[in-house]
Amino acid sequence: MGKGVDRFTNLRAWQACDVYKKAVYRLCLDTPLSRDWRRRDQLEESVAGPPAHLAEGFGRFSPPDFARFTVIARSSLMESQNHLRDAVDKNYITEETRLALDTLAEAALGEVTGLMEYLQSPEALRNARRARERRIATREQRKAQREPRSSEPGTPEPRTPEPRTSKFEVRSWNRT
Repeated sequence: MGKGVDRFTNLRAWQACDVYKKAVYRLCLDTPLSRDWRRRDQLEESVAGPPAHLAEGFGRFSPPDFARFTVIARSSLMESQNHLRDAVDKNYITEETRLALDTLAEAALGEVTGLMEYLQSPEALRNARRARERRIATREQRKAQREPRSSEPGTPEPRTPEPRTSKFEVRSWNRT
C-alpha cells in the first residue's frame, strides 16, 4: 500500500484482481462453461472474492485485519486457478486459454502477496499509527474551528441543550 492510497481502487493488488475477474467473467459468457451453471457459479464466486476482500480489508484501518483479508483473497485466487483446471478437464476451455488466465491470476497473486507482506511488517504498523494520529489531529482541529470561543467579546455563550425524554418516559407521563 503505497503513500497516497486513499481508495481501495487505487491499490495495485485490487486492480490486478479486478482485471483477472473481468477476464474470467468474459470467459464464462463465451464458452461451453456458460451452460454449466454450478461450475460457472463456483468460478465466478472465486474470482469475485479477491477484489471484494481487499476492499473490505482496506476499510478496516488496521494492518493486521487488512492482512487477514489479503490471505483470504489469495486463497480465492488459488481456488479460481483450480476451477480453471477443472474447466480444461471438462473440455470447456483449452489449456492455452487457461494459461493466459493463469498469467493474470499469477500477477494478481504477486500483488496481493506483496501487499500482505507489507501489512504484516512493522513499517505498516508505524504508518497506520501516524495516519491515525493525523486523523485525530484533523478531527480536533475541525472541532476547535466549529466551537465558539466565549472569551471573545460579542461571542454568545454556548447553549446547553434541553434534556431529552425517552419515548418510554413520554408514554408513561401521558398515562397519568
